[in-house]
Amino acid sequence: MPEFTKDNFLGGGIRIWQPKKGYRAGIDPILLAASVNASEGQKVLDLGCGVGTASFAIGYRVKNVELYGVEIQKIFVDLGNLNSKENGIEFKIECCNILSLSSNITSKSFDHVIANPPYFDRKSSVEGINLSKEKSFGDTCPISEWLKVAAKRTKPKGFVHFIVRTDRLPEIFRNMPNSLGSLVITPVISRKNENAKLTILHAKKNGRGGFIISPPIILHPLNSEPSKKYNLKVDKVLRNGASLINWI
Repeated sequence: MPEFTKDNFLGGGIRIWQPKKGYRAGIDPILLAASVNASEGQKVLDLGCGVGTASFAIGYRVKNVELYGVEIQKIFVDLGNLNSKENGIEFKIECCNILSLSSNITSKSFDHVIANPPYFDRKSSVEGINLSKEKSFGDTCPISEWLKVAAKRTKPKGFVHFIVRTDRLPEIFRNMPNSLGSLVITPVISRKNENAKLTILHAKKNGRGGFIISPPIILHPLNSEPSKKYNLKVDKVLRNGASLINWI
């Protein structure tokens, strides 16, 4: 019988039920959510949403957004529905593969499509043992399909937002749909002068702006111990649900 924990995010602003073992949400979905330039009344689609952490973080910061999610693992879908009730934030979540979306999703277009896709391409890496964690960190669905689906579901002038491993950027650029432009990448680094292992990518549907590398999100002060202290801007995101919309 799986065991679950209820964890506080955003300083207790949202409470998230998730499996005790396997894939567990950390700061990645919170950083992704903080970078989404959503506004009241807009529709947001979360591809591969897990238990909905990123969506609930958006719903906490931006009132009256319409939140939708798709997730292939039923246990995560059930927990997403539980988290919706726990936080009093409506979240319409579907149990399906991103390549076979239901009509509830395909009949709509969205102002924002977000994703924290599996970090590793299983065609070029070794599978893990924990099945839940494996589906979250490794996927046989190529990143090109994630990009195609995201672009298709985004309305004209809407935005796509991904958080990805930096070493997957060349693959992403090779497979970027022609309909997505005005690309902005924001490196996420542990400390100043370190390499970025993660990157947040923003793209605009039918956008014609130039390619931009925005200033990095620096998690920790230079001389702090690992994971002991966050920079003030990041701390405000993690504790208060502040935004990181400095890329527009």
